Amino acid sequence: MDNQVKYNKPAILLHWLMVLLIFALFGLGWYMVDLPKGSTERTWFFALHKSVGLTVAILAVLRLGWRMFSGVPALPDSIPGWDRLLAGLTHRLLYVLMFIQPVSGYISSSFSGYMTRFWGMPLPQWGWKDPVLNELFTDIHVASSVALLCLIFLHVSGALYHQFFKHDDILSRMRPH
Repeated sequence: MDNQVKYNKPAILLHWLMVLLIFALFGLGWYMVDLPKGSTERTWFFALHKSVGLTVAILAVLRLGWRMFSGVPALPDSIPGWDRLLAGLTHRLLYVLMFIQPVSGYISSSFSGYMTRFWGMPLPQWGWKDPVLNELFTDIHVASSVALLCLIFLHVSGALYHQFFKHDDILSRMRPH
């Protein structure tokens, strides 16, 4: 595939690193919520989830900055207008949710009464212990995680559809080699 339609190496690296971390966050999130409240194990997994989530937020900022700096390669001409529109909308919503997720989690944590640490370093609290606000931001965090998972499914399905049914080699745009 022509280099004009392929993402550059930093964009590819950031994409796949974030894929791994986001799926790790889903796994951690599903596992940790069922652990007994107050247990050392639950505390450890929540701290890990928060640190990985904030790492993803930093990577999302870097990724968006890199995207703005280096541009986005053009889609192949064979991609019809409707597919272009859906791909663009999906990408924008993925970025929005990559910011809503960590911000809502951080704010929820700020209203939980527990200290948020980033890889052991204490971070400022944006709130006070307030169960109602904690629950509100937890609900936003959970709802946006469901929306993010649905968008990831749509994104992957679209890429696989184009690769295996339209045969336009769309996956080579983000392949590491």
